Amino acid sequence: MDKELLEQISHLHREKKDLTERLEELESKPLKHVKDSVQGSGTSYPFVQHHCTIEGVEYPKQGVQRRRLRKLIKSAQRNIDKKIKNLEYELEKIEDSEIRQIIRYKYEDNLSWVQIMFKMNYSSESAARKKLERFLKKV
Repeated sequence: MDKELLEQISHLHREKKDLTERLEELESKPLKHVKDSVQGSGTSYPFVQHHCTIEGVEYPKQGVQRRRLRKLIKSAQRNIDKKIKNLEYELEKIEDSEIRQIIRYKYEDNLSWVQIMFKMNYSSESAARKKLERFLKKV
């Protein structure tokens, strides 16, 4: 496990949140309603012409785009979930509970070193950072 891999955790969580928001925005947009008028006539003689108004949803263009985008977003979310699970699995392999907590606070919760200091009751903000640096050098 290295620093770049750990930084991916927060990026993946952020990307998943962004994709979820995009999907919700996509789902909340109404389809475009359209109206038109056409001429018609009766089915029997005398064929009297009259105007009819038709209305509906402009589906083919927007509907296909929505389905395609929805499919892409869901696929990306599944891939992100797999990556997060793999990273969590790797994180669980770390035997030191303190290091796992530091990693979760820093890379999953995006806390600053000062916030981590208070959460873990350290005397200085550099304590957690140095412990993590030593661990990463050792691995």
